[in-house]
Amino acid sequence: MNIFSQIKQQNNLTNMEQVVADYILKYPQEVINKDIKTLAQSCYVSTSTIYRFLSKLDLQGLSELKVLISSQYKEYEKEKENVNYNYPFKKQDTQYQIATKMSQLYDQTIAATKNLIDLEVLLKVVQKIEKAQHITLFPTVGNICAAENFQQNMKDIGIHVDVETIPYLQYMSAVPLTKNDLAIVISYANRGTAMSDIVKELKRQNVPIVLISSTLPNDLFPYATYHLFFCSYEDTWNKITSFSTRISLQYLFDTLYACYFNRHYDENIAFKRKYKKTL
Repeated sequence: MNIFSQIKQQNNLTNMEQVVADYILKYPQEVINKDIKTLAQSCYVSTSTIYRFLSKLDLQGLSELKVLISSQYKEYEKEKENVNYNYPFKKQDTQYQIATKMSQLYDQTIAATKNLIDLEVLLKVVQKIEKAQHITLFPTVGNICAAENFQQNMKDIGIHVDVETIPYLQYMSAVPLTKNDLAIVISYANRGTAMSDIVKELKRQNVPIVLISSTLPNDLFPYATYHLFFCSYEDTWNKITSFSTRISLQYLFDTLYACYFNRHYDENIAFKRKYKKTL
């Protein structure tokens, strides 16, 4: 995960540690040129606060943070708003301006989503998909199309994936699953109550759960075995439509599929060629 995304996601910081986080996000290039003492002075905190903050990021010291800032800042810059995530175009914009702004929205959404990916978690999810006896997707309403697209991609290489879309059937489909199966739950911010009941049932059955959500806190987090994140700049309600959310989820599913496909690349290519049909 990009270090800037990791810092923004920290939800267990003290008030003083949050000051350090905010300073790093606002002045990353200045941090590179500071030692512990001068960084503490700039943030008006103690050096021990800096050390505790670094520990919460699982960093060995300030030098490691500087390396990550230097190597990952350009990627972080790409996700900053060139266009508004919720209102990417204006009433007076021409077709050309709209097309350009939508292209920019795609670019910054994918950059933001990529920055949120923890590569170790991604690998574990792909390995779990590979080993699971049954794979069931539990999308909320706005995420059904992306889930079904992933289902079709997997079926095209001979892997059966179920997608349950109706809350009652989602719950009943969760009941027979076991620890040898895999549930992929997709919910941007868990605005309803149905998904909470489904996830609790999955947890009772010891089913591994991949949660795909925004970084906004919700009560599904404690139940997730693995967690992948949407680009999370889009407002839940105040927007033209879920442009960014759909782009982000499609990118995540395509990345999961590509990583899974790559583990048995030659076999999957052969399978697709063997069963390819011309419509």
